[in-house]
Amino acid sequence: MDKNKIIFNGIFYLIITTIFIILLIKEKSIGEWVRVRRDAFADRLVSRLGFDGLPFGTFIKKAIAFTESIGSAIILVLIIQHVYLGNFVVPTGSMIPTIMPKDRIFGNMVIYKFTEPKREDVIVFKEPIQNKVLYTKRVMGMPGEKVAIHNNHLFVNDKMIDTREYLPLGALGAADYWIVPKKGDIVEVIPGSDYKEAIKEKNIDVDKLQKYLVENPGAVDQILPDLEFTVNGVPTGMILDVIHDKKHVKDILDGKKLTLKLDENYYLALGDNTANSFDSRMWGFVKESRIKGKALVRFWPLNRISLVK
Repeated sequence: MDKNKIIFNGIFYLIITTIFIILLIKEKSIGEWVRVRRDAFADRLVSRLGFDGLPFGTFIKKAIAFTESIGSAIILVLIIQHVYLGNFVVPTGSMIPTIMPKDRIFGNMVIYKFTEPKREDVIVFKEPIQNKVLYTKRVMGMPGEKVAIHNNHLFVNDKMIDTREYLPLGALGAADYWIVPKKGDIVEVIPGSDYKEAIKEKNIDVDKLQKYLVENPGAVDQILPDLEFTVNGVPTGMILDVIHDKKHVKDILDGKKLTLKLDENYYLALGDNTANSFDSRMWGFVKESRIKGKALVRFWPLNRISLVK
């Protein structure tokens, strides 16, 4: 991991943790300081509205006090969840038997600010498909590695991973192998043809097409047939981040080859329920900045509280 990034993250966490410690130590005095100013604000507001001594004026003061208390609590919870301990629900069965549908987990939001993901880590990340929701999968391919699925097993650098079987689904199952992209690699996105005329016949502009591709990732092969991704000249899986850049989509439609030097590492993320998981086999790689945290512990349902391994 980049040393500058580690130093920046260290300074950030030092500052934010110091603030939380001060808030904890000075809780009573800070709370009193906030209360005095909150009440003074409420009194001025009620006075300006002409509700002094009226029941509605009392209601406004109570509403302001309640809103401040709830608002402060929500802000603190959101900061804690974003910076320290995430709270996630897993809606699907893609990680069965490790994580069941509707399980709630806490995620370690600090660890990947100072170290890189390791193989078998269960990560929470913002998916590169629609760029909207968080997925929970297991890291199985590391940057720079050669990955393949043969005989219902994942092979990494030609060595079989025997922790679980992986069905040969999606594009990875149909390929001889992929190379997981790493920082500094040269990635080429090669159009199979000039798609412009075909798209023009359907009367779809670039903006509409990009939106459609993001909302319907399975349509990439249909709308942009024979679109090829290579890493240092070797064919590999999709890097869907390119379709989130309108300029890249326009160049691809024009039949232009994209040449990109990567400034991040990428990972292969697979579900434990390998027969029923929408994962990297279908949509390609996850770049490092999309990874938000590491699944730490299941806290719901109560009868299955346990570490996530």
